[in-house]
Parts: sequence; structure tokens; C-alpha cells
Amino acid sequence: MKSLQLAIASIAALALAGCSSANLFRDSPQDASQPDLAPNNSLDEPLVDSSQGTLSADQIRKVLSGKSWRWQGSKLSGVTLYADDGSSLIEVTGKGTTTGKWEARDGQLCESVAPAPFLPKGLPMKCQPMTGADGTYTVGQATFTLA
Repeated sequence: MKSLQLAIASIAALALAGCSSANLFRDSPQDASQPDLAPNNSLDEPLVDSSQGTLSADQIRKVLSGKSWRWQGSKLSGVTLYADDGSSLIEVTGKGTTTGKWEARDGQLCESVAPAPFLPKGLPMKCQPMTGADGTYTVGQATFTLA
């Protein structure tokens, strides 16, 4: 029974790892790469505000919530699962998994990352611009597609 619980916890952590791609995906000390988000085809409204070229907070939530996104930065890649409750599960390719928190602000995805063996201090909440449409999104310098 304990083995089953550990396996379930590991799978859940892996799924969440794809969720919080906050500052964990930092390409350089000054730059944090974030996952780019693919569009939610069930939306009745456009994903991009044509007047500003950016996503509203509500649009960002609709695009991300309950989905896993594959992201690619200049140095790191992985998958993040963005849960509806603002938590995330992040898997960094070749590094491991961790959890995080996320929130949407107009034109920005804000994320934090919990400590992990490959990131002992974690990362505080940081907001980065989010743009995109038609299945390809950019957060900071990272590109996101639906996993």
C-alpha cells in the first residue's frame, strides 16, 4: 500500500512539474524562460487582444488551466501542468520535477517554483509577458505548445 501511495505521489508530482514553469526555466541570471501556452480550442472568444497583441488575465487562465504545456527555452525544456487552483507541476527535462504556483495578470504569466534537488532555493514569484495565438505562445523567451 505504501508503494502504491509513493507511486501515485510520484506521478502527481511529475504531472505538476509541467505546471509551474515559473522562474525555474531561467536561461540566464537576468532572464527567466517560461513555457509558451497553446490555445484552448474551446474558447468562444479570441485568444489575443487585437488592440494590444497580448492576452488578458482571463484568456491566460482559460488557455493554461487544467492542461499540460510543453515548453522550450534557450537552455532548458520540459512540461508544466497548470492546475485550475493555481498550483503547478513542473518537469524539467534531464533535471527532475518540482511544484509551483501560478497566476495570470493582463499580458503576463506569473510563476514561482518550490525548492527541488536541482533548484535548492526554488524561485520567487516572477511575472513575464505572455503573447501568442493559434497553438503557439511565448512566455518570456520560452515557447509553449500543448503537451
